[in-house]
Amino acid sequence: MYRPEGATGALPGVLVLYGGGWTRGSTEAVREQSRRLAARGFVAVASEYRLSGESRWPAHIHDVKAALRWTHANANDLGIDASKIAAVGFSAGAHLALLVAGTAGHAAFAGDGGNPGASESVAAVAAFYPPVHFHMPGEKRSGASPATALAEDLTSAEAEEAAPMRYVGPDYPPTMLLHGTGDKVVPVSASLRLHEALMAARVPVDLRVYHDLPHGFPRLPGMMEVAMTDVASFLDRVMVSPERYVIEGTMPGTGT
Repeated sequence: MYRPEGATGALPGVLVLYGGGWTRGSTEAVREQSRRLAARGFVAVASEYRLSGESRWPAHIHDVKAALRWTHANANDLGIDASKIAAVGFSAGAHLALLVAGTAGHAAFAGDGGNPGASESVAAVAAFYPPVHFHMPGEKRSGASPATALAEDLTSAEAEEAAPMRYVGPDYPPTMLLHGTGDKVVPVSASLRLHEALMAARVPVDLRVYHDLPHGFPRLPGMMEVAMTDVASFLDRVMVSPERYVIEGTMPGTGT
């Protein structure tokens, strides 16, 4: 848990999810990101989830759902405004963040991690270089990641169900996508394809494409500050205080 120093009252919350290809990683990997969000006024909840070496898919999303329900159920005690909880993820964690954003109430992903009946909704999501859909061995799809990365024996039906792209619709929460064109792990086309789908569904979406930057680019000099400041600003605009971002004489959401 990361809280702004000296803050009181109910604050916006962020569930922060680390990457690692669903096979490795820990909350230590998102410590600096969480600290920077706390410095911008958010209560950051860095959550673990089971990895593929521990349990087969969909255990990963079961745990993220459980963490989100726990955050909602304990929002008052945590000093979090339950109506203003976002998800921010990196790589595999970005896949989970996008998936949880689009599947509130989806029984197959609920798991049995406690707090049944608590909300599984997020008000916004930010995803760094996210896998957005999958291809089976021998297939090719623009922006897709190998289904075998999620589970060696993943079926085509499971691959489709695990794809955040599947759940895009008008009710999908405001989304920010951040990706480098030099990414050799998850192609930048993943974010481009998801951005197109969100735009078509008229979902509020920001896209940041960084020239020639690789997977994991926030670790590069100066990029952590740039990226996390941008994420905090996005969450402030779409979730915390949208009324502050209207220029007098214009219509909100139109720019005119």
